[in-house]
Amino acid sequence: MICKRVFFLLILSWAYCANAQPVNKQIKKLVDTYAALGKFNGSILVAAQGKILLNKGYGYKDINQKTRNDPQTIYQIASLTKAFTATLILKLAESNRLALTNKVSQFYADFPKGDSITIDQLLSHTSGLSDNGANTKTKTYSGSEEAKFLAALKDRAFDFSPGTDWKYSNAGYILLGYIIEQVCGQSYYDAVRTYLFSPLQLDHSGFDFIGLTSPDKATGYWEFPESDTAQAATLIDYSAPRAAGAIYSTTGDLYQWHQGLQTGKLLSLSLLNRAYTPVKNNYGYGWIIDSVARVRVVGHSGDIWGFKSELARVPADDICIVMLNNIEDVDLHIITCKILAILYQQAYQWPARTRIQLSPKLLKEYVGEYLLRPGEWIKVSREGNRLKSTTTRKQELYAQKKDYFLLNDGHEQLEVVFNRNSSGVVTDLSFTLGERKVVCPKKD
Repeated sequence: MICKRVFFLLILSWAYCANAQPVNKQIKKLVDTYAALGKFNGSILVAAQGKILLNKGYGYKDINQKTRNDPQTIYQIASLTKAFTATLILKLAESNRLALTNKVSQFYADFPKGDSITIDQLLSHTSGLSDNGANTKTKTYSGSEEAKFLAALKDRAFDFSPGTDWKYSNAGYILLGYIIEQVCGQSYYDAVRTYLFSPLQLDHSGFDFIGLTSPDKATGYWEFPESDTAQAATLIDYSAPRAAGAIYSTTGDLYQWHQGLQTGKLLSLSLLNRAYTPVKNNYGYGWIIDSVARVRVVGHSGDIWGFKSELARVPADDICIVMLNNIEDVDLHIITCKILAILYQQAYQWPARTRIQLSPKLLKEYVGEYLLRPGEWIKVSREGNRLKSTTTRKQELYAQKKDYFLLNDGHEQLEVVFNRNSSGVVTDLSFTLGERKVVCPKKD
């Protein structure tokens, strides 16, 4: 009853009214703005109750060839693969070919702590298996890829005892892929094609992105490709991320994936509900769980060299948001949050935009390094007529007037002020977080 009432309110929000655009135009205007700012370069599909609200490509698929992204463009989706792997495991559990309580030792007798690690823990990132292979870098391993992977895992320390904590583990999902191979008697890739791709006719999805020759294949870039000198990212072969991140796909195929899950074509809705239930740290089985307007949102993001991806779904209201980008230096999740805010008539902040153009001479005065905290610096650089700040990622500072800029950190706009001494020399930058003012001195 609650879900029906929420969706009734959602339908009302789509209607035309005197002072607001329909939601499809609001969503398009929002994404158009992010694309114009160089913060979106890819394809997006937004749908609700079977109605497509936006299905469009933005920016360059290959800037050298001057080809542009469209709804048919194919991207690496990285860790969105985990939802496919988890669904296949649950499908095998539903048919009693394995159980979520099975121990890893039932598949690999001599696996470290194999009697303590369960399938359930691998799915929910609570197994303690570490992605940190620093202590194996000097070693080489023989045998099949499976044998090499298992040997490397045996040399790694656990991040914690199985079931006692949570830490994101690609290794755990790669191990699930090998367990799938044992149960199905075929490669992980063939099993996904057989049980997931084929029933839903996901004809534009696969694994070997490097070997893909389709004209729809996107070139991945580190940053927004502004000219044909943009550096293409190095591609990672699918054999490295395997069941943790090997799939490539399109927005259309991922929407069909959503529809297949919605209708129970792949799994019973009761088992899906279990996958959508947090085990720890808002993570279920291959899905990150959040909420909007008191309704559950399930999704995942993906990040691999040159590509970013985001899938968000509201199962109760049949909402699906798919964003695939062939640049890595973007924050897609904040766009998802703002689209959901539009759909549910909630407040959201418009992305910061340049309103004035400062002279290159003035911009040069801000260039330098500013101390954020001991050992951590904010690097401010000038790129053409733009000012950029770099910490863990590079973002643009949008000039509002001399010495005053806006930075959209993905969740809120920060007002950044460059302060000067009595001689007019820039000495520091400052911004406010909550009620705390942060002052970052400039390195001499």
